[in-house]
Formats: sequence, structure tokens, C-alpha cells
Amino acid sequence: MRRVVLTGLVLTAVVLVAGLFRLYDIQQFPPGLFPDEAANGEDALLINSGDLRPFYPRGNGREALYFYLEAAAIGWLGIGFWQLHLVSALIGTATVLAMYFATRVWYGRIAGLLAALFLATNHWHVTMSRTGFRAILIPLFVALFTAWAGYTIRSVKQGKKKMSYAYAALSGAAFAGGFYTYIAYRVMAGVVLGVLFLLVIAAAHKKIGFPHGRRYGRQLIISIVTAILVFAPLGWYFVQEPADFVGRAGQVSIFNQELQDEYGGGTLAGTLIYSTRETLLSFFAGSGDLNWRHNVAGFPLLNPLVGMLFLLGLAWAIRGVVMVGYKIWRGEEVHLGMSYAYFLLIIAGMLVPVIATAEGMPHGLRSIGLVVPIFVLAGTAGAVIVNWLRRRMRGSVLLGAGYGIMALLLLVGIIYDGGLYFGVARNDAGAYYDYRADLTQAVKYIEEYEASQGSGRGAAKPYLVLDGFSLQTPHFLLSVRAHEYTTGDEVHPDEEQHRYRSVVPEKSYLINMDPGEIMIFTQSTLPDADRYKEMYPGVELVESQTNRFGEEIMRVYQGSPKLKR
Repeated sequence: MRRVVLTGLVLTAVVLVAGLFRLYDIQQFPPGLFPDEAANGEDALLINSGDLRPFYPRGNGREALYFYLEAAAIGWLGIGFWQLHLVSALIGTATVLAMYFATRVWYGRIAGLLAALFLATNHWHVTMSRTGFRAILIPLFVALFTAWAGYTIRSVKQGKKKMSYAYAALSGAAFAGGFYTYIAYRVMAGVVLGVLFLLVIAAAHKKIGFPHGRRYGRQLIISIVTAILVFAPLGWYFVQEPADFVGRAGQVSIFNQELQDEYGGGTLAGTLIYSTRETLLSFFAGSGDLNWRHNVAGFPLLNPLVGMLFLLGLAWAIRGVVMVGYKIWRGEEVHLGMSYAYFLLIIAGMLVPVIATAEGMPHGLRSIGLVVPIFVLAGTAGAVIVNWLRRRMRGSVLLGAGYGIMALLLLVGIIYDGGLYFGVARNDAGAYYDYRADLTQAVKYIEEYEASQGSGRGAAKPYLVLDGFSLQTPHFLLSVRAHEYTTGDEVHPDEEQHRYRSVVPEKSYLINMDPGEIMIFTQSTLPDADRYKEMYPGVELVESQTNRFGEEIMRVYQGSPKLKR
């Protein structure tokens, strides 16, 4: 009982740390809303308007579960940029808790606590947990499936049939629910089939056979039925819209000739080598993903301690697979040893959608599916070291010194990851631009401008100079009503109700403002503002805002009687 209480207290502390890293100052940082995040919010608005689907075609098609969670946040807290980030923060915190159980059921209590602690502060996962992208759901569902499948097996071994049925249903629901998260999750189907294939190979041995059907037959049926029920709405959608099943994959694939020319010397092999090299190095060395929305730019995805332990855990898992193969050859039943193969298959499977792309490499977002095996194996390697110390130094004063060194390394790792996110990322101008803080500032200015004009005074709507992609952010934050997405030059159904008049940057110089009208330029369109000033020397500068780094992020011109050329 004492061990259970102590474990509960430590796990609670770890989850609280995870929540602190993900929720602290969430209303201020990240400071803006990237257009892709805003597009997610647009679909959340559709959901709140009663348009319920398992998949939405906006942005080349996206699975819908994350948008339903965002819809709940918007319905509760209103439209805003931090409301969307809050959803990811809560998901990331829940993933840390799930990581403990996904590791503990297979490799023990200490391994689970270490895996959860490593993930709780990891700057890569913290960054993704504070960014409004649906890919953050992948680690949660992989961890849930891994945990509940493990507890199904454990319940059967302990003779707890009713519990095993409940866990089987939960594992099936988690496995199928993952298909509603992000396209990369689909490799989990191959992972499960791979484990089943290895079990069939083992069953071919005359001394082993296939006892799993007798032991876990009912649980397997429950899991499959539950999975089918959960997957049915999405599956039916893909039957009706098969083109949406592929989505954007072809645009960023290593088979894209333009990307081959840019990154691989014009060859497929060269492009594959490039994407593989950049992906593997990003975890341990080099600058990692330079996109501030995916990682603390300039740093590997893993801190040195976790990186080293993961490599040790990887070697330990490979050794486990070899030992399992040897035992199968001898005719020994080792179905629980398939956990080694399971995590190695996840690594191999989740690497495929990453290295099969060449655009934006290395890519921390596409790599997010590797979170579970990386931290499970890192935590397990740490537990192996702890157990080794216990066995070799029991009763020795060196045991306390060993524990002290380990505690110091853990503390240094926490400070390192925390310093990267809250010290480096929060104080870099690049992070503010990558989240497009200039767009949220423009939205704030429009709201203040409306308030200053008062109601019923008939003031002209401000011109907003932005490209179509960036325009998604003010369109969402200043939303009038939810509507289906538009492409190309299509007119928004609510165009007349917009609180601004959008102007494409390359045509802004054609707008000859009347006196009193204003035109807003953001950080990305300041060169167009310079050109506009040259074209219309009589224009009046009424507002110029800079960020705390001294960079100009917004400029507002107003028409005057002297404006006409």
C-alpha cells in the first residue's frame, strides 16, 4: 500500500509539472495564431453551427476529432487564439498521464514514472502541446491503445475477466479513435498487423501453436467490434469521398519531382537519403526543426539525457526481439515478449510518413507519432539502470551516490528543457513571427478601430492588405458566421459582412483611398506599404506598431485630401 501511495504522489507531481509546462501563461504565449491553426478554428465554428462530420475538406482534408474539442473550447470560452492553444495543452498533459500507464503495464512502475517525467518537460512535446495542430492527438491515442491492450492481457493473466472485457473495449475504441486524429496515425494498422504476423510465425512452430485464440478470443472479438463501431463514420465518409483519403501526401512526397530536384539532386534515392538523414539527426544533433511552431528552433528534439537513454532503450528492445526469436526457434511461448517488436514496429512505421516527405525537413510535427516509443524506451532504459544500481550496490554507500547523480541529471534535464522553451523560444523574434503575432495585433487594431467609430456612424471598413493564406487568421478571429471553406479566388459567402475589406498585396497600390479611409499592413506586407507610400506620397501615417524586439509589425495609412495622384 505504501508503494501505491508513493507512486500516486510522484505521478501526481509529474502530471502537475506537465500541466505547468503546458498551461503557464497560455493566454500570452504563443502570441499569435498561425493561419493553419485558424483554419482549424473555422471548422470548429462549423461544428458549433450544427455542421457535424467525421472529416472536413478544408486544407486538403483533415480528420475532425481535434475540431470537436476546439468547438467545445470556443463554445465555453469564446473565439480567440489562446482558446485553441488551450485544447492542445490539455491534450499534451493527458498524454503524459497516459504515457505512465502505457509504459508501466509492460515494463514496470519506475519505467512508467521516468517515461512520464521525461515527456512532461520535453521542449519538443511542450511546443506541440501549445500549438493548435491536430497531430498532438497521435501520441495520446497510441499511448491509450498501448496501455489498454496491455491491461487487457494483464487482466486475463490475473483471471479478471470482466475487467479484461472493459479494457478490450477501450483498446479497440482507442485504436479506431486514432484514425480521427492525423494522417500519420494510419501506420498503426500496419503495426498491429505486423505483431499478428509475428504471432502467426511463432504459431507455426509445432511446440507453440496458437493458444492466444483460446486465451484472448473473446477480448479480441470485443476489441474488434468496438473498433469497427468507432471507425464506421469515418470509414463510410471515405467510401463516399475516396479522394480525401490521400489528401496532401502527394504534394510533399519524395516522389514529387520538384522536391527531388531541390533536395535530392533530381533522384528519388538522393531525396530519400536527405529526408532520412535530416529526420534522424533532428532528434540528437544539429538544429532540429527550425519551425518555432514545431520545436525550439536550433536545438535537437530530445535533450542529451533522453536521447542517450532512448538509444540504450532501442538497443535493449532490439536485443529483446533477438531473444524472442531465439526462444521461438526453441519452441518456447513468448507472446508477452512481442512488446519489444511492437515498439520497434511503431518506430519503423511512424518514420515512414516522415522520411517519405521532403518538404520542410526535418519536421517535428510529422515526427510526433514517434513520441510514445521514444519515451517508453527512454524511461525503460532509465529503469534498467536503477535496477542495476539496486542489485550491484545494495547496502553500499555508493547506492546513495548513484541515486544522487541520477536525480541531478533529471533536474538538469528539466531545467534544460524548461530553459529552451520559456527562456529561448519566448524571447526570440522568430517565434513571434512564426505564430504570426502581427496578425492578431492587426485584429486587435480593427476591433479598437470599430469601437472608436461608435455604432451607426457609417465609417468605412478598413482595408486589410494580406495574402489569402494569412487572411485565414483575421477571418476566424473576426468571424461573422461559420461557412464552408473557399479556394482560390472564390468569394466568401459572408463577404459583405466582413469587418474589413481584404486587399491582395500585389494589388494594394490600386486602392486610391478617400479621405478618412484606412489601410492596414502587417509585418508580411510592409514592403507593399513602402510601395504604397511611394505611389501616394500624400498618405498619412496614423499608426506604426513594433513588437518588443523593435521590429515593425503593423502600419496603418489614412487617406487625405492630398492623397489623389
